[in-house]
This record gives sequence, C-alpha cells and structure tokens, in this order.
Amino acid sequence: MLKEDDKKFEANFDITTEVDYEDDVIKDTQRNANSYRHVAEGIPIAAWFILVNEFCERFAYYGGSVPFQNYVQNGPMDDPAGALNRGQSTATALQSFFTFFCYFTPMLGALVADQYIGRYWTIIIFSIVYMLGWLILTTTSVPAALESGAGFPGYIVSLIVIGFGTGGIKGIVAPLCADQYRRTDNYVKELKTGELVLVDYDLSIQHLYNWFYWAINVGSLLGGVICPLLELNVGFWAAYLLPTCMFAVAIMVFIAGSKCYYKPGPTDSVIVKAWNLVKFANKQAKLPENKEARKNCKDILDFAKRNNEMNAVSSWSPDQHATAKWNDTFVDELKQAVMACKIFIPLSIYWVCYNQLSNNLLSQAGVMSRPAGLPNDIMNNFDPIALIIFIPITDGLVYPFLRRMNISFPSQVRITLGFFLGALSMVYAAVVQHYIYMDEEFILSEGKSSSVSVFLQIPCYLLIAFSEIFASITSMEYAYTHAPKSMKSLVSAVSLWPNCVAALISLAISPSAKDPNMVWVYTGVAIGAFAFGILYYYMFRHYDVIDEQFRLKKMADQDAAGYGMNEKNVPIIVAEAESEAMEMHH
Repeated sequence: MLKEDDKKFEANFDITTEVDYEDDVIKDTQRNANSYRHVAEGIPIAAWFILVNEFCERFAYYGGSVPFQNYVQNGPMDDPAGALNRGQSTATALQSFFTFFCYFTPMLGALVADQYIGRYWTIIIFSIVYMLGWLILTTTSVPAALESGAGFPGYIVSLIVIGFGTGGIKGIVAPLCADQYRRTDNYVKELKTGELVLVDYDLSIQHLYNWFYWAINVGSLLGGVICPLLELNVGFWAAYLLPTCMFAVAIMVFIAGSKCYYKPGPTDSVIVKAWNLVKFANKQAKLPENKEARKNCKDILDFAKRNNEMNAVSSWSPDQHATAKWNDTFVDELKQAVMACKIFIPLSIYWVCYNQLSNNLLSQAGVMSRPAGLPNDIMNNFDPIALIIFIPITDGLVYPFLRRMNISFPSQVRITLGFFLGALSMVYAAVVQHYIYMDEEFILSEGKSSSVSVFLQIPCYLLIAFSEIFASITSMEYAYTHAPKSMKSLVSAVSLWPNCVAALISLAISPSAKDPNMVWVYTGVAIGAFAFGILYYYMFRHYDVIDEQFRLKKMADQDAAGYGMNEKNVPIIVAEAESEAMEMHH
C-alpha cells in the first residue's frame, strides 16, 4: 500500500523511477554535475553557537539520565547502590516512559514554533521549563529529601517536566541549525588551488548533521562518564546537580549567539492547516458528483487543490475558495512530506535496539565482573566514544572516498545497514547474557554477581554506534532535506516519533525484562530489527532512485536558467535562493 501511494506521487510530479536519458537537458546536467568534485559548504558561524548549545544540553540529558536505572532499581545497601529500591522492571518501565514522553512532546514544540513564536523563542521558553525539571530532580535527591520520602514522587514529577522541556526543543534545534545555511542551491566555485568544485547543498546538510550528532555524543560521553563517578563517590544529588549547571550554560550559550542567527518567524499553523486540508479533501472526494473523478485522481489530496482540472476533480464553490487557507503549492508540499515521513514508521523497531543502552544493558553490567571503582552505568559510554572517533572518519574519509570511486551509498541503503548492525548488537548482547546465566558464580550468588568481565559488552556498544551513524544520522538528515520549507519543524518532529513508539514497545516488554528472561528479550529485539530491516529496504529502496532523479531535474532547471561568470570567469550556477539571503536578519 505504501509503495502504491508513492507511485501515485511519482506520477503526479512527473518523476519516474528511471532517469530519462532521452532528455538532453537531463543528460547534459548529469554530465556537468559529474565533471566536478562534489563538496560540502563549511558550517556557518551562527550554527556553531547552536552546536555548542546542543553539546551542553546533551551533556545534561545523558549525564543526568544515566544514573536513573540504579537510582530507581536498587537500594542504598545494594551493589551498585541506588536510592529508591523499586526493582529492575519498574526502573526499566519508568526509563521507557521517560524516553516515550521526551519523544512524544516534540510535536508540541513544532506547533508552538510554526504557529506562534518561531523556533528561537520556542527554544528559549521550553529551555526554562527544562531547567525547572532539573531543579526538581536535584532538590528531591538530596539525602534529607530521600529520608522524608520525597525521592520517588520528585523523580516522577521531574521526568514529566524534563520531558516537556527537552521534547519542546528537540524537534526544532537541528532545523534551526540547518536554517543557517542561507543558500540552498548547488553551485560551482573555484578553490584556492584553482580546482572547480560543485558545492552540493545536500552534502552540506549531511556534513552539518554529522557534526551535530558528533556534538551530541561528545556531550553524552563527558556527561556519561562524569555523572556516574559523582553518583558513586559523592551521591545522586551531585550526579544531578552537574547537569543542572551544565544546562544553565547551554541556555547562556544559545542566547549569546542571538545576534548571529537567521530566525525564521512563525507561519500559519502547518499542523492545523494540514489537518483541515485532509478533512476537506476527504469530504470533497466523497461527494456523489466526484465519483468519476476519484477514479482518475492520482492522490486524494488533489481534491483540496483549487486548480484541479488536470485531475478531473470537480471545481470548488465560491464559499470554499474563500474559506480555504491553503494554495495548490501547499497541497503538493504536504504530499511530499507524507511520502518522506513514511520511512519513520519501521524505524521504531531499530530504536528498540538502541533503547537497551539506557536500561537493560546497564542492568546486565551491574552483575558482571568490574574493576573496583568502575560504575556499571559508565559502560554505555563506549557508544559515544565510538561515535566521536568514527563520525569524523566517516564524514571526512569514508564518504569522500566512496564519491571519488563513484560508489553510490544512498540514504535508504545506509538506513538499512543501520537496521542490520542494530540487530547484530542485540545478538551479541544475548550471547553475553547466555554466558552470564551459565556462569557458576552467578548461579551460586543467586543472580547478584558473575565472573564474566564487563568489558565483553564493548563490541555491543560499538555495533550500536556504527548503526547510529547509518540509521540515526541519515534519518535526521533525510527529514530536513526532504521536508518542504513550510514544514521543516513538523517533519523534524515527526522524525522523532519512532523513538516514541520504540519507548512504548520497550514499556510493553518491560515486565519480561528480568532474570532469567533476558536472553530471549535481546533475541526477540534482534529478530524484530533484522526482519524490519529487510522490510524497510523492500518498501523504500526506490526512494534513492527518486532522489537521484529529483536532484538531476533540479540541476537541469538551474542549467536552463543559465550560468553566470564570476570575476575569474568561473561558471556559477544561478542561485534560486539569492533573493532569500537578502532577507537574513539578526
């Protein structure tokens, strides 16, 4: 069904699944494009403020949330020590709820940003809410508060408040960062070496998102190392106080860059407008006089177009023309956004693999043999360590090498590979868990300790890290580049919903997340990720062909518009967005 809808979309936009090499313009465009080395534009200065802000925010988020599992699961006298003594299933369920809520609320932030106050002020307001959540968590985790019984209710309230805060900003920070690229066309420029290169906008966004994700993981690593050490050597209150202070720094850095930012203002609510459009189109399609038109219409949303004679859709009444708040361009943009958002549905299963890092794998590390003074919840930092090392290598060496060798490594292939690597990481976790259960010390201690070394977990974290480079980063990049200009916040928010659904799935299986079931928990997650990886590639592999065709058509349109020459007689492709650059404001 998904694929059938996509074919309708392709037909409506005159996009075929094969490049039409009989078209001389397309042929010349491909020849011209392939004659230059494709490069990414450098990251704008304004974007660096947002990257540093993201580093500080992720330090707070990951550093503060890493102790959650121990904090809730164990008691003060346990090893590892905790505070609330509610057991593994409860701790895992609450952690899954927290993840769910953090990824459920981005739609709210997108709605506020698009309809009311824009992305900049939305980030400011939700950051204040976010800060309040950290203050609640810190104050209710001090020893006096724990003794008075405020720890558990304070934890629950802080999860909700922090979830509102981080969710409200999460879906719009990356789009605001990408907005700082003011030129959105591809153009040829001359390097200092004299080489002519093609500055590719899509590669620029890929480059930015790689480094955005790198900043996330530097913050995650530092927070994930320092906060567990504070938890072990000082107390949970100290492990939460540091993220609170770090997030205060994040707010200050973000405000410091205010004068540099391009700040897109609010528009009509995309969500409300899209909802009204869909309702109207369905109502029009059901009219008796449109029975024949429905057979010829390529997409039901075309019934919401004003100029729809080509699709044999009956005309609107004067009242309908007056009340509709959209134009035909918006209808086409909504169709494009719907097509792009379909890839996020199966990604939920991939994120179930990733979610194991923040709960069950920490509990697994808790019973494994560790050097004295090494907290169990520090182990998942091998994930950001791997990302910090391999993201620059992938972005600066692997991808450019593949382009020089003319080896195609498009979006859907990368995401599919991410599925398979995620599944492999869960297979490895299941094998490690099997050896823990077979260990004599684990049996004799009644599940409290094992002689199996905790460092055997490292390959699991490395596999997850590689899967993120291909699945997570690529899906973020895809969400931004394939969202129409009027829907960047909305589509970016929708791209986070797979995490939300994955958290619900994790919540559903949390009652089973206890000994002696963990081998089957990891195995089930692995089988699901592998099966959905195959299904994903089957459903969406043709999107890569569509993307290539669209790229060539866009460049052909630029070629048809003509070339300009700079002062060195270097051909420059006419920019579609030059007039927009004049609108840049501080």
